[in-house]
Amino acid sequence: MPDPRTPAVAAPSGETWRVFFALDASPALRERTAAHAALWRWSPQARLVAPRKLHLTLVFIAALDSRLLPRLLQLGAEAAACAHGCALVLDRARLWPGGIAHLAPSSVPQALLELHEALLDGVLRAGVATDRRAWKPHLTLARRAQDARPPAHFEGLRWQPRSLSLQRSLPGSGDYLCLGRWRFGGTGGPGA
Repeated sequence: MPDPRTPAVAAPSGETWRVFFALDASPALRERTAAHAALWRWSPQARLVAPRKLHLTLVFIAALDSRLLPRLLQLGAEAAACAHGCALVLDRARLWPGGIAHLAPSSVPQALLELHEALLDGVLRAGVATDRRAWKPHLTLARRAQDARPPAHFEGLRWQPRSLSLQRSLPGSGDYLCLGRWRFGGTGGPGA
């Protein structure tokens, strides 16, 4: 059932949107991530990701013709209906060149790999160009964190994602708009 707090999303012709399929962090994971982030030594210029925006990107699309939104919503529903939940352990704290501080799993569950591949295959079959770099599942903690230091030791954050979403990046605001959310096993829909 659609969430009444989520505005209806029209797909005007001719617009190009930045969108991504993602696993959104649960409230419990947001809490544990905030506690973990407190263990880092952050540089003054580091910009921590707001807890409400924490997610693990599955497929990123830099330029979607908004007229193709219905196809991506259908793809999200189909992929979630076939998806199996998985236990994910974010046990690696890393800093990428460019100052992206993140948590990543040392082992990616097969169910998560299959979900990523199903979405990527569906996006490509729909004729949508996507980022073709090797997929590195991660949860971004901060940007512009070039001099940050992760904790030497920590207990991995356990997470059992239960839903998939399609998000739109809103230019200039740094915010996202949920276009659709589906629970694994096939329930939900746009805004669910």
